[in-house]
Amino acid sequence: ARWPPPKQSKPRALDRTFRTPIHFSPMSEEGDPTELHPLEHEWVLWEHVAGAKNPNAWKENMKQLCAFGTIEDYWRYFNHIPKPSDVFYDGDSRKRIGPEGKVVEEYSLFKRGIEPEWGDPANQTGGEWYCRQHFEGDILDLYWQNLVMGVVGEAIEDSESLHNHVNGCRVVDKGKAYPMFRLELWINTKDKEVKEKIRLKMIDIVTDSVPTSRKGPPKFEWKDHS
Repeated sequence: ARWPPPKQSKPRALDRTFRTPIHFSPMSEEGDPTELHPLEHEWVLWEHVAGAKNPNAWKENMKQLCAFGTIEDYWRYFNHIPKPSDVFYDGDSRKRIGPEGKVVEEYSLFKRGIEPEWGDPANQTGGEWYCRQHFEGDILDLYWQNLVMGVVGEAIEDSESLHNHVNGCRVVDKGKAYPMFRLELWINTKDKEVKEKIRLKMIDIVTDSVPTSRKGPPKFEWKDHS
């Protein structure tokens, strides 16, 4: 399932990446939407680069890349941000990005006001579903894109019983001698029933339209944050 890009010329409903369908308005002559489509929450995308001299001071290398609160701004930013496979270790080399030659180790997408760290009060009450596996680059990119759209579009929480539990998600480069990646979904509860409903919905969304791997779908495990 994919969101149609905002430059779509005809009204078209968003699919199940959104809790409720949204229709795009006709375009102006300049090609800009005549109406913006607000998201339920505002979101902030962070990047974390390698190079911290003190491993405990990882926050020093965390940078906010962008913030958005509409579908149009989501696409405006994500269409220009390198995909995980463009920046993560691929088994041959550590990729360096930009004029400063930075090495990007992770992307984190969280609701505004929640930082991507366990110590944030909103994260301490819950934990994360995580999957640590090797993926081919194109598969990794699709999993991350689907996860982001499911989070931003509130589709992982598509019922009142699951509403407002998701804090954010991350994709992390864990590769050393071999490419290894980690996908994470952070939520604010440890309730067993809610956790399991979210896990099942997350897997359904993350794997949507992704070619089946010989290893099967990604296997997510649970980790408490406190």
